[in-house]
Amino acid sequence: MARMFASRRWPLLALCLAIRAALPRTFAAPSASAASESTWREAYQAELARNELLQQQLESLGKDASPEVPEACEVDWEGSYQKLAACNQQLEVAIYGERKSTEEVPKAAPLAFEVSLPASETKERVEVLGFRDPRKASFFAVKARLPLGLQLTKDAPNEPKNAFLVEAVAPEGAAAQSGVLAGDILHALTAVMDRSNLGIKTEDFVSSVVGGLGRWRQTIVDSSYINTVDDLVDQLKSNTMLGSDTEVLLIFERDVSALPEPAEPLEAVPK
Repeated sequence: MARMFASRRWPLLALCLAIRAALPRTFAAPSASAASESTWREAYQAELARNELLQQQLESLGKDASPEVPEACEVDWEGSYQKLAACNQQLEVAIYGERKSTEEVPKAAPLAFEVSLPASETKERVEVLGFRDPRKASFFAVKARLPLGLQLTKDAPNEPKNAFLVEAVAPEGAAAQSGVLAGDILHALTAVMDRSNLGIKTEDFVSSVVGGLGRWRQTIVDSSYINTVDDLVDQLKSNTMLGSDTEVLLIFERDVSALPEPAEPLEAVPK
């Protein structure tokens, strides 16, 4: 075995010495004032190649390089790697900008809920299609009287298209007392419509109809089909046609990874 190691040692050592001999004298001990950046870089690359050959020679002799490497040769490779990786990351950000997570978000599926509208305690069915990651979304219903004390906006920057986002909640308002928080998304609300016009509404627009024997009935309306905040306010105000103290029903979606779980989340029912 010794003869085999010897036979492998000399070619590697000869190559190592040849690299050493080929280096300019300035590489052996370059002065800080005279050596240029490119000279130091070339010197480092040459020394790195020589280090690799020496490591291979030690391995061929059956020796572990780490315990026998002089203190001057010890390199904090892990620290150097972390610094270089951090530097490269900053360079990528400078070139490409901040990259969004490539994690695939599951596609939301329509969910069915049963709710009782303010004008009737009869359970009615409504379907909604979530905007948020379904793994982090929770839905809840609120019954309250106007005014609600909500500041809403549609198609807010960085928010889903057609979503009415709650931007602010008045601390003493009816919505705040019912647990609505900034960041919630409004999905559905009650509105009062002429009974004779309800026949032209598709199931997408109107999920259920309740009410008495009069001309006007309270219905659940999908908010994504409402064009503006002003139109939304008009729909909410229509509930007062049944009386100034008539409650409205609203269905919200909440990202529970960023906000607390609703006090009484809705439970989906089979379709």
